[in-house]
Amino acid sequence: MHPNLIVIYTDHLDACHAFYTGLGLTFAKEQHGTGPEHYATELDGQTVLELYPATTRRPATGSLRLGLTLPAGPLTPPAGRHTHTDPDGRTVVLTVTQETHPMTTADEARTAIHHAFGDTAHTDIKTLPAGNLAITITKGDHAATIDGHDSSGWGWTIDPADDDGFTGHDTIAPTLNEALTNVRAALI
Repeated sequence: MHPNLIVIYTDHLDACHAFYTGLGLTFAKEQHGTGPEHYATELDGQTVLELYPATTRRPATGSLRLGLTLPAGPLTPPAGRHTHTDPDGRTVVLTVTQETHPMTTADEARTAIHHAFGDTAHTDIKTLPAGNLAITITKGDHAATIDGHDSSGWGWTIDPADDDGFTGHDTIAPTLNEALTNVRAALI
């Protein structure tokens, strides 16, 4: 037997959504019939975690200690055990394993870019034959290119030249999140 559904009722839905997304979970916004809008994610292919707004009928979930195990990836903290407190005061113990995704997928990259930029930038992502990603982010009059994958790192260039003499990126980060943080800072 294993749990297949965990529902957390919260008075701070948007803050909890941001907190759990920051841990590396990817949520979909859902609404069933006339019920409230809420967020849902699948943890391991078998367990659904949902974040619902608290109501008088279903008050905020009280004291809870939640343990989650995630493989290391572009959206997770470094491998190891991390103890956090969510916006409602619940303890969340996150264990990030050394196991990594073989390659960051285009969907994972879109989620990470949306997390970094919201709706303020236009994104074009191409998956190359070897599995590497080629990402172009355009914000206002500026653009950034990011290329790579988790095992080789992520190179980026701001406002690359349009000539054929491209010799590679001057700046490389070990994770996509770190590359996105630096690109965002440069494009602001």
